[in-house]
Amino acid sequence: LVPKHILACMARRVAAGIWLLERTGIFGYCPINGHKVFIWTLTFLCYTGYYLTRKPFSVVKSVLCPYCRNRSLLNDNYSNNTVTGWAPFDGTNGETLLGAMDYSLLFAYAVGTYVSGFIADKVNTRYFLTFGMLGCALSSILMGVAYFANIHHVSYFIVVQIMGGLMQSTGWAILIACLASWFGKLGRGLIMGLWSIDVGSIIATLLASIWVTPNGAWGWSFVVPGLIMAALGAAAFLFLVPDPADLGLVVSSQVKDPGEDKPAVTPLHAQTKMNKIKTFFVGIPRALLIPGVIEYSLVFFFVKLVNYTFKFWLPYYIANNAVGGILLTGQVAGWLSTLFDVGGIVGIVGLGFLSDLAGGRAAPIAIVQFVTIPVLYTYRVYGGVSFASQVALLMVNGVMVQSTYGIISAAVTSDLGTHPTLKKDENFKATVTGIINGTGAIGAAIGPLLAGWITNGYGWDKTFYVLMGANFLAGVFLFRLALKDVLKWYEALRDRLKTNQYRVLPSVTELHVEVSEGGVSDSGEQGSGTKDTVL
Repeated sequence: LVPKHILACMARRVAAGIWLLERTGIFGYCPINGHKVFIWTLTFLCYTGYYLTRKPFSVVKSVLCPYCRNRSLLNDNYSNNTVTGWAPFDGTNGETLLGAMDYSLLFAYAVGTYVSGFIADKVNTRYFLTFGMLGCALSSILMGVAYFANIHHVSYFIVVQIMGGLMQSTGWAILIACLASWFGKLGRGLIMGLWSIDVGSIIATLLASIWVTPNGAWGWSFVVPGLIMAALGAAAFLFLVPDPADLGLVVSSQVKDPGEDKPAVTPLHAQTKMNKIKTFFVGIPRALLIPGVIEYSLVFFFVKLVNYTFKFWLPYYIANNAVGGILLTGQVAGWLSTLFDVGGIVGIVGLGFLSDLAGGRAAPIAIVQFVTIPVLYTYRVYGGVSFASQVALLMVNGVMVQSTYGIISAAVTSDLGTHPTLKKDENFKATVTGIINGTGAIGAAIGPLLAGWITNGYGWDKTFYVLMGANFLAGVFLFRLALKDVLKWYEALRDRLKTNQYRVLPSVTELHVEVSEGGVSDSGEQGSGTKDTVL
């Protein structure tokens, strides 16, 4: 009398919250689609929480080191007497120290991503994800404690940033692997594009900006997101289901390729058996042999370098570069920087849809990389001309810079994580995701560090030249895969034209039929009456 998916919940000890939801019958009418919507929403909220605890430092920079390079341009409302900063970041080397802080977090994130992706395939992913989310909450709160406890030691900030980076690395690989288990390849570009919309970055920026005022209580910019993250971590522990098989549901996580007879999803008992025979040294080398993993890892290095340089420095850049002849406050600069993320939403969804429509992701991503180069140059030269130009160019930059980042980090990693070579090794999804995202995380660590060092010594122009060079190299490394997509499109177009040609100009033999009163025949044996030839 008990539905089998509820019995599966009880037997496999799934999350208590989802077990209670099953008891209520909320998924009774459409269990598969209902669970898909629920898991998509839950994982979306979880990664939003990761951004809530990752982004505040980039917003708070403008009060830690206020107007370090442009004090002479301060307007009357925010003179040097009212803006004090926070030691040790308010000195002449403030930008270099801020870059080092970004590097501490992101380098730890890069190292942790490689390890976390592998660990996630070997342990209870729900427990591991909860551990990481609560760790992120703690590190964010500790950063805010520095304000209330009047801490000025740079070593304290670095240690907390390293802790935060390691905890941040637990999220992406697990969540992507979870989504890859629940959703198949059909429409994955759009589904994952929608999922990777950077709502968390927008909310985090707006939330942190509330306390980013001259001599404001910036500690709350970290404490409040930390508390929200702790609540989301509890929700993940209570409701996350990493694999549909845990509920006794059969969901195809992969569309069959032509000629394949094997099922797209390996049975749960087979997965468990394979987990036992795997060794620690097999996962990563085998994942590297998957076609496209190395190329996309290198591309993601440069894509994430550019993206995270903007994420971690954009509010500070806007606050320290005059817009229409005046400098904006840190709070206004933070709010304005969210337009970059708004543009990213449009870009991610649009490129995801186009890549699904085109049947390939490499060529569209490569094209966007090369087009981004003149867009970055235009923003640097004309972004500060007026407030209107700043708004417009910020959104265009967001479209170009974040679109490829979102598609590679979500759709491409899911595609490769469920590659046909992994049909017998479904638990490599997080490993593949960890490799690509970990390589990108190294670029994310280097980008903000270079931005701080180059800007402090050579100015913002040189920083933008480095970003443009990174976009160029990303396009170059994607050339082989992009060419493969183009050749595939050419073959498909040629076959279609050939098919249409035969339909428009069929042979005379196909059309030579004999029509009689009794029927239609090509020999005249059927029917009787006058025969006509129809061409």
